[in-house]
Amino acid sequence: MREELTELLPEGLAEGRLDLIIIALPHDIGTIETELLFEDGYQLATPVGCSLAGRTDVTGELLAGASLLLLEKGHCLQRHALEAYAGMPSPPGDAFAATSLPTLLSMVEEGLGITLLPQLAIVAGMARGHLVDLTPLPQACPRRVVLCLRLTSPHAARFRRIGEALRTANVSLKA
Repeated sequence: MREELTELLPEGLAEGRLDLIIIALPHDIGTIETELLFEDGYQLATPVGCSLAGRTDVTGELLAGASLLLLEKGHCLQRHALEAYAGMPSPPGDAFAATSLPTLLSMVEEGLGITLLPQLAIVAGMARGHLVDLTPLPQACPRRVVLCLRLTSPHAARFRRIGEALRTANVSLKA
C-alpha cells in the first residue's frame, strides 16, 4: 500500500506497478475501468464569525468574490474545489496557496480567507483543533471516489471485496 501523486496512479496501474488504485474524480484517467465507491461532498471552512458561515445560499459566484484559499497549482484537490461549482474561476495569483489541508486550515483560522474541505477530511478529524466554522455545501458538485483495477488481475474478486468494504465503511461514517 502506498500514497502517490494522483497523476502517477493511472500510469502505475497501466504499467502493472500497481494492482489497485483509489482515486477521486474528476481526473483524467483515460480508459481505466472504474467502480464508484462513494461521493465526497464539501464543507466551507471560514474564520469564526465570518459572514459566509452557516449560509445555505453559497454559489460559485459568491465564493469567487471571497478570498478563496486553495492547495497549490497541480494538486488534484485544487482542481476538485474549483469544479465544485460551475463557472467558479481560479482565484487571481497564487500569493496564498498551501501544500496541505492542515496548512490551509491554519490560514483560514488566521483570517486569511476561506476554503472548501472534502467531507472525507472532516470525518477524518482534519478540522479538529482548528478554530474555524464549517458549513455544509449540499449544492456543490461532489468528488467521485472510485476504485480502479486491472481487469486481468488474478486478484480482481478480492479487490472488489475491498471496494465493498470501503463503501460500507463510508456509510457507517455518515451514520
